[in-house]
Formats: sequence, structure tokens, C-alpha cells
Amino acid sequence: MKIKQLISYCLILMLLVACDLLALDVDTDEQNVVETLRVQPVGDDIIQVGVLAIRSASAANAQYGGLIAYLEEELGQPVRLVPVTQEEQFQFVENGKLDFTINNPLAGVQIQRLYDTKFLATLSRPNTGTQFSALIIVRVDSDIQTIEDLKGVNGTCVAHQTAAAGCNFQVYHLLQKGINPYEDFVTFTETPSQDNIVLGVQNGTFDVGFIRTGQLEKMLRENTIPTLDNIRILDQAEDDFFFPHTTRLYPEWPFAALADTDPDLVKQVQDALLRLDESHPAMQTANASGFVTGVDYTAVDDLIVELELRSWDTDNRTP
Repeated sequence: MKIKQLISYCLILMLLVACDLLALDVDTDEQNVVETLRVQPVGDDIIQVGVLAIRSASAANAQYGGLIAYLEEELGQPVRLVPVTQEEQFQFVENGKLDFTINNPLAGVQIQRLYDTKFLATLSRPNTGTQFSALIIVRVDSDIQTIEDLKGVNGTCVAHQTAAAGCNFQVYHLLQKGINPYEDFVTFTETPSQDNIVLGVQNGTFDVGFIRTGQLEKMLRENTIPTLDNIRILDQAEDDFFFPHTTRLYPEWPFAALADTDPDLVKQVQDALLRLDESHPAMQTANASGFVTGVDYTAVDDLIVELELRSWDTDNRTP
């Protein structure tokens, strides 16, 4: 009887894990994730890498588990991927529970301003390199033709305080053009799934939606939407960036070291990151082509100060 119960328990556990993977939705800053799970090391003296888990812990492990395994092999030390939420990433850094972090540029710069982390490298993605951007979208048949037409509309974004290309890039863009979504929109709601933002604009639930570059193309590729013909990008930028977009370009996700992380370890990790290229399996699962140093994050600093987001009143700015 005990053996039968154990087998039944194992089957249920496998089913729950499978359901978790199937239920994953597209997040604000991650695309094309190949789902693979990595067993985490246990014990003392483990290098802790905090990864912002926008969708779920399993999704973060699937996307960046290969990178963590690569670092483990290169360093000859156990490395643990620590999935963190938007709030936990600040708490874990403050309490010294991490050695390194990977997060979106908004959170990355906020943490740098508050806790003096050091950016080692920036994630570079296929076709777009170390930059990405954001879109303001409406239905193709909408009466909204210009930025000025946004007064009195029903709008939505991913998250007011924490989303980069899913909200605050667009808010900053609009404020610079004389529109304040928090005052000029009739409603300005939060919709965590960018898929649902696009679908909501299409079906008329929202007049306007905020999404990141590549989101429309991803949904088209995955057959979530059959065509892009019924979506229009408002105030589209005129440049040669790979994806159409509304706002200025911003730097991609940084890989950072905490201020008290051993300098020799920091150098080893940075060197290992810079040796990666797009042919490595770790980069393929991360939807990346490598890491680049020396990327300028001033634009994110400026946005934080102007929007008075977390850390805006600190003196630190990214070097």
C-alpha cells in the first residue's frame, strides 16, 4: 500500500509541475523561453544569483538556469539561481542575501542607486543588441490619431511602479509631450499580462495599451493573434531599430554584483559572461546573444528622477 501511495504522490507531483509550465504567460521583459528546469545546489559557500522572476520561479529557472550552470562550470563553484519578486530583489540586496543580480533596467538602476551595486555587463539580444523600447498601441480604427487625442481615454499598462517597457517608458514619453496618464486618462489600470493588453486593445476593452518591443511580433509568431493589421502604433519613432516602437531606446537587463561581493569573484564572473556568444546553449534559452560592457544607463536614471520612482531622491547615479 505504501508503495502505491508513493507512486501516486510522484505522479501528482509531476502533473503539478507540468501544469505550472503550461500555465506560464508572457511577461513584460522575457520572450521565447525554452522551458528547462535545473536542480539547485544546496549547502554552504554557494554563489547566490538573484533573478527577477516576472512570471514565475520556474520560468526564471527555465530561462536563466543554463546561464547559472555555465557560471558554475566556469567558476568551479556551486551557483544557485534565486528567483526574486519585484519587492524581494530590494530586500535581498539590502540584507546581503545575494552576490549578484539579474533584473530589468528599471529595478537594476534603482538598486544601484540605493545599494551601490556594480554593473558587470548588459544582456545583448538577437537583432536588437543591448537596447529595447516600448510601444503605445491603439486599434487601427481608433479615433486616437495623435498624442493629444489621449485625453479622456481608458488606458492600461503592466504595473505603474515597477514595469519598464510595460509602463514607465511610455509614461515618461507622454509627460514629455504634455500628457499625464494618471490625470488625463479616464482610467489607467494595471494588466500584468502583455498578451492581455494587446487582446484588450483589439476587442475594445482598452482604448490604449502599453507594451514592450517585440511583443506584437511574438504573439503573431505564436498564433496568439492572427494578424497585426488591426493594431496601430501611436507616435511611432522614425528610425532603423529592428522593432517598431514609440519611446526612445533604453538599455537592456544588467548583470550586477553587490558592493561587498569578493572582487576576485566579480572579475571571474564578468570574464565568464563576456566569453559567451549566441551559439552557447545558455544564450539560446535566455533569448540572448551575449553580454556587453560599458552600456550607458543615464536614460534610466533620468526617468527615475523625473517620475519620482523608488530611489529618485538618492544621490547615487549609475557610473
